[in-house]
Amino acid sequence: MRFLFTTIQGFESEFYGRVGAELAQLGHEAAHLTVSRLAAERLRGRDGRAYALPEVAEALAPTDLADEARSIVDRYGLASLRDLYQSDVASERLGKGEARDRAVKHVRAIERVFDEYQPDVLIPEVGRELPRMVAHTVALSRGIPTFFLFYTIFPRGLRLYVDTMHAPIVDPSELRPLNDDERREIEAFRRSFIERAAPIRPRRSQKVTARNVRRLALYVAAKAGRDRQNEYLHPLEWLGRAALERVRLPATSLLYERPAPGRPFVYFPLHDTEDYKIRHVLPQFADQAPVVEHLAHALPAGYDLVIKEHPQSIGQNPLGLLRRLGRRRNVRLVHPRTSTHQLLQDAAAVAVISSTVGLEALLYGKPVLTLGRPFYSGYGVTVDIDSVDQIDVGLAAALDYRPDPDRIDQLLFAAMGRCYAGAPVLVDASDDNARTLATSIDAAAGEFAKTKDSLNGGQTAAGSSSEDIDNIPAGRTDAS
Repeated sequence: MRFLFTTIQGFESEFYGRVGAELAQLGHEAAHLTVSRLAAERLRGRDGRAYALPEVAEALAPTDLADEARSIVDRYGLASLRDLYQSDVASERLGKGEARDRAVKHVRAIERVFDEYQPDVLIPEVGRELPRMVAHTVALSRGIPTFFLFYTIFPRGLRLYVDTMHAPIVDPSELRPLNDDERREIEAFRRSFIERAAPIRPRRSQKVTARNVRRLALYVAAKAGRDRQNEYLHPLEWLGRAALERVRLPATSLLYERPAPGRPFVYFPLHDTEDYKIRHVLPQFADQAPVVEHLAHALPAGYDLVIKEHPQSIGQNPLGLLRRLGRRRNVRLVHPRTSTHQLLQDAAAVAVISSTVGLEALLYGKPVLTLGRPFYSGYGVTVDIDSVDQIDVGLAAALDYRPDPDRIDQLLFAAMGRCYAGAPVLVDASDDNARTLATSIDAAAGEFAKTKDSLNGGQTAAGSSSEDIDNIPAGRTDAS
């Protein structure tokens, strides 16, 4: 099979270059489409096939961008080109016309790469940048599966979804009564997870390390040289934000409280507002202040709402926002290093937008209210709503709800069976993980090809038509 990785730059491109090399050892081909000219040069230097997006765009013949924009909208069934760039951080710096023209150039360049390389599978590191969105759109239109790599709490932590970022992890019909060995497996996982009581991702650190200094120096050199046109490379801005975060931390610490002794509480983990899912999939929840205020208002007398910053956004949240969130007497902002496991153990209920914390809460048997339809919702073990207007009714139902332990175990077992070994680059960039991830991608591609071949009555995956993609279960992640 031919795999096409879509990355931005730096360590991300380098890591997936190693994954591609491992896939080649397994008999596949791999190519890389990256925003960074420098990253493309390094990938080619390792005997890899790599396209630098700016170079591809510059080699295209001139065209009327306004006419091409209309053609792209028709070709891909878009409401407007803004569908592609509305959550893209680089486009936010541009005027409407500039953002439109930039999107057109990206589409033309990425179509050219697809025409030339003819990939069988697209693998974009999950994110909201325009190149990733365009590549996925082009792949969908051509019937080429897109593998999205997510990370979750299970022993095999890779949650691999096909063609979608947002879907249930398994079909509800797959949940079934467990036998004794299967129940023991779930109980062993639950016991291990709770006893370890560790976050699944390390907290974001504001410490200055030698590694960070080296990385900054490399990015500054790249921006001054081969990558001076890279719209996602702004090392001095990153440095300024890091300095602001360090200045903000002492003031932020004055806002932290402990949960009030003896008072029941609902726990709501704040989401990273820069996360792709909040910005692109669930933009209606990007402003979490109304969510917090509705939850606090809906609480029964005598209850508190305990909130905690996302571990990846410590120091990033404006002081004004945190003051606003903690303004109500029944809202307590706890220190971000407060143990999530302790909060889950003590909480009367947990409310989430689309956080893995809700899945962790089910391990403790806690009632969970979901607003953003996370992958573990819809199975009868959570209370699910779709808007802040439903919080009053939803929270009342959650506080009265006791999820069925057997149903929780059935969900956990089915979900665990759909995950693979390995992790995306932001979780683990080691050589061992690159090898493990390549093996899991190889297994997932083989399973996908067999499933599609069966649905098509013997037609090969590479020769399938785009309509057949809709027949593949979203989020199919059977372990081989």
